[in-house]
Amino acid sequence: MEISNLLWTIGAIAFFTGLVMGAVAYHFFAGGGNAGGSRARIAELEAELKDYQNKVSDHFSTSAHLVNRLTETYRDVHEHLATSASELCTDELTRHRLNDAMLSTQAISNKAIPTEQPKDYAPKMDADEGTLSEKFRVNKHKDNGTDSAA
Repeated sequence: MEISNLLWTIGAIAFFTGLVMGAVAYHFFAGGGNAGGSRARIAELEAELKDYQNKVSDHFSTSAHLVNRLTETYRDVHEHLATSASELCTDELTRHRLNDAMLSTQAISNKAIPTEQPKDYAPKMDADEGTLSEKFRVNKHKDNGTDSAA
């Protein structure tokens, strides 16, 4: 019986040794190479993300600069037109109209136009009763003594 136990023990040891060696070989040949590829892919994607973020930042910085230049150019053109108009227009009536136009454009640009709150009812004529009146569209029937709305 000792020989059969010895054979079973040697077989079990050989089996587990092969199992461990196979796992180690798999890790080095198949699993280890894949992990390096994943890390490289992650690093590549991070570099692409940083590049994209830099491009977006540059885009908005350039856009802000260009809008500021456009605003300054618009202001210069407006001042040039106002100065030229006041110098070239000798007629007093024309000068007053230009000043009024400049004041209205300044009011529009400053958004200082007073606004009225919208009405939730139709405007009435002076002789008509308004819709908020207590007697609006109430007909009193004298024949049965009840009030009914038309």
